[in-house]
Amino acid sequence: MTNETKAELRKAWETRIAEFRASGLSVPKWCEQHGLKPNQLRYWLKKFSREQEPAQVQWLPIDLSDPAAIAIRVEKAVIEVQPDFDPELLLRVVRTLSRQ
Repeated sequence: MTNETKAELRKAWETRIAEFRASGLSVPKWCEQHGLKPNQLRYWLKKFSREQEPAQVQWLPIDLSDPAAIAIRVEKAVIEVQPDFDPELLLRVVRTLSRQ
């Protein structure tokens, strides 16, 4: 396989993965609709996730004197945080969502 062919294959899978993530479908359902095998998509998802640097979590100051809940958006997910939240649990949730 030539470098150009490898680069083309990689680009094709980058596009497929972006389409898969935007679809909101499960791996099997998306693959069925696109004539691909689920293990192929899982392989490339894993390959690209290993190549990416871990997402950096940036904490912003929040005025906690107001007892109202706040909403945090991470990718497509929205996390509602109540005043009595567990900071360690929130950090683990954000890190997990950032890897998806």
